[in-house]
Order: sequence, then structure tokens, then C-alpha cells
Amino acid sequence: MTTQEKISNIEILEKIKQYRNQKNLSQAQVAAVIGISQAAYAKVESGITENVSLNIAKGIAKALGENFNELFEINADNKNLDIQTDEIEELKGKIKELQDRIEEKDFLIKSISAQTRHTKEVLIHEVYLAYTRKIRKINEKLKNSNNDKEIKNLTNEKTMVELLTNRQHKKYMIAGIYDQQYYEDNIDRIAKEIDDILDDPQYLD
Repeated sequence: MTTQEKISNIEILEKIKQYRNQKNLSQAQVAAVIGISQAAYAKVESGITENVSLNIAKGIAKALGENFNELFEINADNKNLDIQTDEIEELKGKIKELQDRIEEKDFLIKSISAQTRHTKEVLIHEVYLAYTRKIRKINEKLKNSNNDKEIKNLTNEKTMVELLTNRQHKKYMIAGIYDQQYYEDNIDRIAKEIDDILDDPQYLD
């Protein structure tokens, strides 16, 4: 019989319940050690849950302070067979998960490493161009407005545009596309380039 089949055995379940009562442990206390809800543990102990994972079985033995093999009556001849099989499968799953994560990170690192100076500048250009166009429009409206409420709204809008622009730059920095130093070293030149573009009569706003 496999470990999962053994735990469904009524005698073993009764023994688990007996040990728990002898040690004055509630179902909730045992469940907390295992890391499951009291309701889930109650189903295990009552036999409603037929197939129980190795981790839960080990958790029960740990909570009760009993030897795992003795608690679940695993014979000496095959006591390690089922455990090793289950553990191997669990480890395979964890290894596969780790490999997937490593591949994702490797892909991200390669993608970031592949970013060229041109790509960095294009991104800064795009953000700063959008910012400059919006700020110019707001400033134009401010210049032509005499309404206090409208001036206040436009001023708030201007502050929000600046905040969103800075936030967008932070996103690129967090992603590792460019850093604060690169931004500071290039923003003045890029800003002038944007201003020249927007001042060009041939540029369609």
C-alpha cells in the first residue's frame, strides 16, 4: 500500500485522533503546524479526504511529535520507497519551476543587455516629447487665462503631468533600461533636441 492509501486506513486515522486527544491538541492547532485550515484537517482526520499529500502526512507526524514511519505503519522493507518516490516527484516539480524562473530571468537580462544607446535615447525622447507638448499647451492656456479657477486647474494639471513624467522615467530605471546617471547626463541635450523639433515650423503638432 502507498503512503496515501495508508493514511486513509481507519485504524491509522483513529490512532491520529487518539494521539491528538492524548496530547490535548485541537484540530486547529494541528492544522496550523501543517499549514492548512482546520476544516481541511477535519476532512483528513475523518477520512473524507481520501488522498493526502506527503507534506500533510509529515505535518501530522510533526504536530503530534510522532515518528512518521511508525505513525503511518510503514514497514521497514519498503518504508523509504513511497517517501522517496513522492519526494523525487516533488523535487522534480520544484526543479522545473526553478529552471523556468531562471530562463525567464536570463531572457530578461539578455533583453536588457541588448538595449543600445539609441534605444535608451528613443525612450527618453518619447517621454520628454510627450511631456513638453503637454506643458507647452498648458502654459499657452495659462498665458491666455484670467479665470482663477481655470488657472488653478491648469496649474494642478501641470503638476500632474510632471509627476507622471517622472514616474515613467522611474519605471524605465527600475526595469534597468537606463539609470539615473545616464538620464542626468543626456537629458539636457535631449531636451534641446525636443525644443528644436517643436520650434520647427515644419513640425506638425
